[in-house]
Amino acid sequence: MLEKLKSFFRRNPDRPKYRAEFVADMDRQIQGFLRIGSAIATVAWLDFAFNTDKKLHPEFSELIYFRLGLTCIAGFIFVTSFIPFFYKHGALSLKIMIVYLIAATSWFTGRIADDPNYVSGLQIVVLIPIAAPVAFRLFTLMLLCSIAVFATSVIVFKPNLATPAAAYSMNNLLISYVIAFSFSFMLDRIRFDSFMKTKKIELKNIEIEAQIKRINELKTQQDGDYFLTSQLLHPLAMNEAVPSRIRVEFLTEQKKKFQFRHWQSEIGGDISSSNTVYLRNKKYVAFMNGDAMGKSIQGAGGALVLGTVFKSFLHRTQNDEMSRFMFPEQWLRDCYEELHHVMISFDGRMLVSAVIGLIDEDSGYLYYINAEHPWIAILRDGEASFIEEELTLRKLGMPENDELFRVKTFRLVKGDQIFIGSDGRDDISLGRDDAGNSMINQDETLFLRILEHTAGDLMRFREELVHKGDITDDLSLVRILYDGSGHEPVSRADLSVIRKHALNKDYVGAVAELDRLYAENPHDAKVVYELALLNSRLKNFTRAAALGEEYCNYDPSDLGMIYLTSRSLKYCAGSDKSLLKRAADYGERLILREPMSFHGIVNLSDIYRRLEKKDKAERLLHKAEAFDPENRAVQKLKALMA
Repeated sequence: MLEKLKSFFRRNPDRPKYRAEFVADMDRQIQGFLRIGSAIATVAWLDFAFNTDKKLHPEFSELIYFRLGLTCIAGFIFVTSFIPFFYKHGALSLKIMIVYLIAATSWFTGRIADDPNYVSGLQIVVLIPIAAPVAFRLFTLMLLCSIAVFATSVIVFKPNLATPAAAYSMNNLLISYVIAFSFSFMLDRIRFDSFMKTKKIELKNIEIEAQIKRINELKTQQDGDYFLTSQLLHPLAMNEAVPSRIRVEFLTEQKKKFQFRHWQSEIGGDISSSNTVYLRNKKYVAFMNGDAMGKSIQGAGGALVLGTVFKSFLHRTQNDEMSRFMFPEQWLRDCYEELHHVMISFDGRMLVSAVIGLIDEDSGYLYYINAEHPWIAILRDGEASFIEEELTLRKLGMPENDELFRVKTFRLVKGDQIFIGSDGRDDISLGRDDAGNSMINQDETLFLRILEHTAGDLMRFREELVHKGDITDDLSLVRILYDGSGHEPVSRADLSVIRKHALNKDYVGAVAELDRLYAENPHDAKVVYELALLNSRLKNFTRAAALGEEYCNYDPSDLGMIYLTSRSLKYCAGSDKSLLKRAADYGERLILREPMSFHGIVNLSDIYRRLEKKDKAERLLHKAEAFDPENRAVQKLKALMA
């Protein structure tokens, strides 16, 4: 603590070198107060000059000239501030005004120092410059000048300072000088430290910019490599999804443009890819939009790796029967793990933000992961909005990312359009401010407004985006239009009789009535749901599992039914490994969608115990213990494992 205190008072070794720049920086800051400060000062003393002073000290007739002197100086500064030459020297003008304010106040206060009202006014004037970004040396000179002028005035005019009130005022005045000096000293240190931090950042940026310039000069000789890389990227960034009820469109515009011989091309870190895959005999559109860290060749290198691994995973899914048997959640998990492990092998030198997803063509159900990519937007009935509001997964290649993994979902309806894009959609230069600095768009809703105005047309979107400002980064957009009949499961059956049976706890009668309705309409999702629920309650787990799997095909959003299905498969499996594997698949679906589901974690741990997968079972059990160590199910499972 003592060392920190000493270091605060120790002189910064950088001060002599950057003194002039520091003063210039503070001058720029104080210049911002030129007009408002001079305007306030112009009228601040007028009431005192024409009213208060005459009442309190009629014998001091020349006091009005001190008051009007400030008005004249401040008024002149305010008027001339609209002239560029004088505005340029606004800091000097304000300093002159402050010096006059302190000197004048010190002189006439010294003459009538026995009046506490005027002494308190001097206290205020002494403290005012603390807030102004004035160099400590200048402020100290102002204080010394104030003390000297005040003391001289006291000596010349000899006010009566022998009274207790005068002594009290002098004590307060002394305290004001001490406070002003102390705070000025501390603020000077703080301001200089802040200035040096900014300065070091600026110097570092200048150094980086110089390096980039040198690199760019060298890279003019590497256009051949650029061209080769761009050609390698083309087959990896293709829209191969078969047009059907789901239509996919790409828009990609890389920031780095180049020419190699007579070819013109572009290269960057953005990449999009799509294809059609079949999982568990259901057709899905798989898509990916990624943004690799870095510009030009560095970003293109990341995009090349990302595209290659994703393409390979797609081909394996299309050709490997075991891969095609996965649920969408498991497919996304395996895809993420493969991409992440490849990226992490580069030791943090290759980070990628991405959205990877699957859309069920029949139901319109969207499964996706977002690895620190801009949020997905939806255009529904002419209104655009984001379908997510939180970050749950860091960039691909970021260490310690596994615990954050979660598959998100969203149900599309006919006519919905979703848009996935890189951060280039928001990184728009809106021009320059008065200081000549580039202004980058910070309004993420701009993206939504342009979507609404252009009705989602990608080419019109780009045109309007360019109209708003300059695109400063690689830009990639994926537009997916769902034209299917996706909707929530509905029931046309009269379930009032079933509800009466349930209220009377006549579950057997309810099941019998539901079986009748099921025979009449086996595709009624609500009937299937109620049958699965009641059969589970009656411990008819084989029937409950079959009905649960059937309902999950109708409505994959119902996590409760996914849990019931997994649990029912577990109880009816016995030693049947194939049923236990199906139970584990449904259990994983739940955990991948809701990683904090306590009952889901306990259930899946028990399934893996039965499958003799000890490591997985124990890992999940430890997770459940962290939630509720005294839970009976946890304790029972712990004993079984022991």
